[in-house]
Amino acid sequence: MIKLFVPVICLLLAAALFVLGVLEISFPDIFSFADKFDAWKYGFHIGIAETILSALLIIPAWKINKGLTEKILEILIRLGIGSMFIFASYFKIADPKGFAVLIAQYQFLPHDLINLWALILPQFEFWFGLALILTPFVRECTLAILGMFASFIIALVWALALDLGITCGCFQIDGAQSKAEAWTALIRDLVLLVPTVWLLTRKNFTIFKIVFPFSRI
Repeated sequence: MIKLFVPVICLLLAAALFVLGVLEISFPDIFSFADKFDAWKYGFHIGIAETILSALLIIPAWKINKGLTEKILEILIRLGIGSMFIFASYFKIADPKGFAVLIAQYQFLPHDLINLWALILPQFEFWFGLALILTPFVRECTLAILGMFASFIIALVWALALDLGITCGCFQIDGAQSKAEAWTALIRDLVLLVPTVWLLTRKNFTIFKIVFPFSRI
């Protein structure tokens, strides 16, 4: 019983804290459940603390039942990362012109490629996010998602190096804001790289097959 329930409880708590940490970092004005230090505008401290605590909760689960922990982690990560990319694609598909304007603010891509990238990237986010959840091709989808993460990180580092002070554009179109928001997005993307890279070590199975290993589906 201990080998079953303790890992499940630890991993569910870890998942809840990780999601809360990402939300604290991504939407500090909406998801703020603790007082912020005056030195931090976007509450990095609480979001990072929640993320670190979620990682620590994986340790006892892993020690008690490694096999079960790996399966639950893969399911949670695939559902979480896939859903995040699907959600992130929604506003970009709905407003490609606004997203193109936001891309132009980065002053990174050649002008002739901005509109094309504004149309292609949201489709990549939606379909690879959906495929990560529904198809068995976890490694292929993960490589595509890592490529998108790499492009986001490069663009954010570029914006910070030029002191552009713009929003990430990951989940909403708000126009130019502040340099702190670029740091917020960069920290979030670097945190999310860790579980995403881990998916490369997994075998190609559907989530249903992971839950029901003897199924023919």
